[in-house]
Amino acid sequence: LGGEIIPCHVAGIQSSNIEMGHRLKPDAFEVTSVAQWTTALQERFIIVDRDVRLTKCREQLSTLSTSLGAEIQDWDLLDEVVDLVEWPNTIRCEFPKDLLDLPPRLLVEAMKLHQRVFPLYDADTGMLRSDFLVVTNHPYAQEPDVAATIAEGNKRVLTARFYDAKFFFAEDRKRSLLEHGAKLAKMRWVRKGGMMSDKVERLKALSTEWSAIFDAKPEHVHRAATLCKCDLATQMVYEFTDLQGHVGRLLAGFDGEDAVVGTAIEEHYLPRGADDDMPSTPEGATLAFIDRLDSLQECFKLGLQPKGSSDPLGLRRAANGLVSLLLHQNRAMSFGSFLSDDLRTFVVARMKSQFQDEFGGEITGAVLATGLDCPVSLHRRMIAMQTLSQSNDFAELRATFKRVMGLTKDHTTTDLTDVSWVDPTEEALATAYHNITAIVSDHLQNQNISAALESLSSLKPFVDALFDSVMVMDDNLTIRHNRLSLLRAIANDFKQIADFTILSA
Repeated sequence: LGGEIIPCHVAGIQSSNIEMGHRLKPDAFEVTSVAQWTTALQERFIIVDRDVRLTKCREQLSTLSTSLGAEIQDWDLLDEVVDLVEWPNTIRCEFPKDLLDLPPRLLVEAMKLHQRVFPLYDADTGMLRSDFLVVTNHPYAQEPDVAATIAEGNKRVLTARFYDAKFFFAEDRKRSLLEHGAKLAKMRWVRKGGMMSDKVERLKALSTEWSAIFDAKPEHVHRAATLCKCDLATQMVYEFTDLQGHVGRLLAGFDGEDAVVGTAIEEHYLPRGADDDMPSTPEGATLAFIDRLDSLQECFKLGLQPKGSSDPLGLRRAANGLVSLLLHQNRAMSFGSFLSDDLRTFVVARMKSQFQDEFGGEITGAVLATGLDCPVSLHRRMIAMQTLSQSNDFAELRATFKRVMGLTKDHTTTDLTDVSWVDPTEEALATAYHNITAIVSDHLQNQNISAALESLSSLKPFVDALFDSVMVMDDNLTIRHNRLSLLRAIANDFKQIADFTILSA
C-alpha cells in the first residue's frame, strides 16, 4: 500500500513484497508498485487484468472457430474459464466421430461441466461436431508438440467418459422408462417425506386440476407426471445428474410415448434459475408448476422450511419458479387462493425479491403496498409505474399525488353523496374525477394498468388548482370532510396501482 508491506499471516504464509510468475516461469521478483507488479507478471506469463484475459479468450475462440467453419453456442462457459487461466492459449481437440451417436446434450454437458471445454457446432447446419476447443494455461500451447500432447490428454479423458456413457445408455434402453420407475418406491424423496414414488402419486393427483388452469391436456400431464421421475433410477442420470429429465424424454421417445409427454418430462425441471429457459408447452409448464408446488407444500407440512441462508432442499428456488411460471404463462392467480398462510408469506417474499431485482426497491414497495399477491397483476403495475417514472413530468406528478395520499391517510370515508361544493376548484375536481372513475375501474378490470394510470394522472391540474385555491383542512368541519373525502376517493384509486407515499421525493 503506497510502497509499504501490509504485515499479515495467512494459511502459514507471511506477507511480503516477493512475487512469483507462472509455473513455467516461476522466478521470484520484488514488487515495488502496482504498475511494476502487473508488468513483471506479464513478462512471466500472467495477465493480471481479468477483462484483458476475457477479451483474449473470446477473440481466440471466435477466430479459431470461424477458421474451422464452426460456431460456439455455449459462451456462458467463458465466464468460468477466464478464471481458470493466467495466460490463455486456445487449441483444437477432437474425439472419435462414432461417439456423435450419443445424445448431443450428453456430449455437451460432459464437455462443459467435466472438462470446461467449448463444443463446436457446424456453422451451416448447427449440428454438434466431434472437435472442440480448449483454452489452455500453457504459454507454449501453439507449438505443435505441446498442442498435440494437450489435445491427446483432453481426448483421452472425454473419450473414456463418452464410452462409459454409451454403455450406460445402451443398458438403460433395455428397460422401459416405467420399468426404471419401479425403483422409485425404494428411493427416498426427502427426510420424513416418504419415497419418490409417493411424490409421483401426488403429482398425478394434482395434474387434472392444474391442467385446466394452464390450458394443458390433462391426459398428457397425467402421463408425464407418471413418468417424469423414472429416469432418476437410470445409470445415465446416476452418472450425469444434470441430464435428469433429458434422459427421461429420450427413453420415453424410444418407448413410443407421445412427444408432448416427452417434452413435459424434460421441461418440468425448468426454470432451474433466474436466467434459464422456460417450458415451451402448457403441459411442461403445468408439470413444472405442480412439481414445485408439491415440494413446497409437503416440506412446509413437515417443518422443513429454510432457516437463515441455508436451503438444502432448494425451496427458495422452487418458490421463485412458481412466480416465474405464472408470469411466463400469464396466469393471473392470487397466491392466497391456493397456498397456506405461512407458505404464502414465504412465496410472496421470493416474489418481492424478484421484483426488486427487476424494478428496484421503491417501485416494488409502492406496488406491493396494494396488498395484492397475484404476480401477473403486480408485474403489470410495476411495468406501468416504471414507464410513468421515466416520463418528464413524473416528479411533479409524484409530488401532487403523494400529497393527496398523505393528507388523507387518516380519513376513511369517500362518500360524496349530496355534497355541496363551496369553491369552483372543488367542483371542477369532483366533475373530472366523476368522469374518469368508471373508466379507471374498467381499465383495472381489464389489467390495462398504464391506461388507468394515464386517466388518473389527468386529474393533476385539477388537484393542483384545488391546493392553490383553498385550504383542504378548513376550519369548517363539513367543508374539510367533503374535501378529504374527494381526495381520499382519488387516493384509493391510485392505491389500487401503487402507494405514492412510499416513493421518495
